[in-house]
Amino acid sequence: MARRHHDFATARIAGLAFLVIASNALGAAGCDSIASGSVTVESVGPPQLISGASGAWVLHAPTLSLDCSPPRACYAKTQRIQYDFSCAPRYTVMTERVSMDLNGTIVKHEVLEAAPRYTPACGAGAGQVLDTYCGPLFDRD
Repeated sequence: MARRHHDFATARIAGLAFLVIASNALGAAGCDSIASGSVTVESVGPPQLISGASGAWVLHAPTLSLDCSPPRACYAKTQRIQYDFSCAPRYTVMTERVSMDLNGTIVKHEVLEAAPRYTPACGAGAGQVLDTYCGPLFDRD
């Protein structure tokens, strides 16, 4: 039993090291820029782009409006973000983002087209999806 716990702890440390290295290499390019405000996981369903994954919609209501330009002077009060995700291996990829103004009118709609290389998402939205459907990465005892 002690050996199994040691192997699991070693795997967790290696996984964390990989995430730190990968996030430093990616910089902010793959981040969903959710830093403050409320994040609500709305629904789970099939993925949009990645076979064998799952899909989830997240509603992000930031404390301040977000700049979503272009178009010029575009500010979003809320965003619905679609992620494709997997628990094993643990990753999320942002596949779609819909930005809405105060009235709920869509002011910008971004869709990630199928690409030869996907960029893992990072940030509060991606973390919330993984924590909700896969459990936390580490035990928070």
